[in-house]
Amino acid sequence: MALTPKETDRNDQGNLRKRGRPVQMCRAERETLVLDCAIALLSEKGPEDVTMDDIAQRAGMSKRTLYSLYRSREELLGAGLARMSRALFRPLRPDERNASLEERLRILLTFNLKREPPDVVIEMLRAVIAEARNYPEMALGLSRMGPGQVVDLLCKELLQAAEAGEIGLALDEIPAAAELLVDMVVGNTLPCLLDPDRILRKPEDREARRDRAIEIFLNGVRPRRK
Repeated sequence: MALTPKETDRNDQGNLRKRGRPVQMCRAERETLVLDCAIALLSEKGPEDVTMDDIAQRAGMSKRTLYSLYRSREELLGAGLARMSRALFRPLRPDERNASLEERLRILLTFNLKREPPDVVIEMLRAVIAEARNYPEMALGLSRMGPGQVVDLLCKELLQAAEAGEIGLALDEIPAAAELLVDMVVGNTLPCLLDPDRILRKPEDREARRDRAIEIFLNGVRPRRK
């Protein structure tokens, strides 16, 4: 049935209002957008040259909205680091459970780096450390992710390996052993913060360090034959 001129006019106005109304995002969606934009800018320009103005402009929002999500640039960088850390390591898939212990550890300790260069990650970490006293909860949360997350994965794997007789560790020794193995693979971050040339930028260099660390670790914890 054809619409009357008045009905057509009301319908057109409603469509115009719908088309002109900005899309509303929930807080989680805004945070995801902001972090995407911040990490992209950091990769393009370097951490020192990225401001909150730049991030707000790239995200298409006001600085007021940006500051309602993150209290400071350092807190935003910390959130970006935390998100990258959560994806840094992954658990074993069901089809990988039958692999050798050495291969299982290799999978758990493989860095799943995305497009962000190691230099960007180090610079973000440097900025967050500088503000750790002002934002202690941010620093504490970050310390529990990334390497902290893989320690939990390793503890579960080493526990199963001990129960299966693959390693000769007492159950109360496993948490310390897992932390030690992560430290061997990841290395000391402090030299990288002080000297950018110490950063392992090539995947093959990171893999070589990982494999050597696992070899040394397993030589120390495998059951001794009498």
